[in-house]
Amino acid sequence: MKCPNCGNRTSLNLDMHSGGFSSGEAPLKECGECGLVWRVKIEAGETMIDIIKPADKKK
Repeated sequence: MKCPNCGNRTSLNLDMHSGGFSSGEAPLKECGECGLVWRVKIEAGETMIDIIKPADKKK
């Protein structure tokens, strides 16, 4: 999946079921390039991007 912040396609799936953040329908993803953590969820029939952790600042 393409990162909504930087467009990179390097992402990691995060397994955070115990924390209540992730589910089978909306797994958490982390961008390997900018560090953004997000999930895609469907709310009221619309697809939304839910940002969990903002991207790392570039040094």
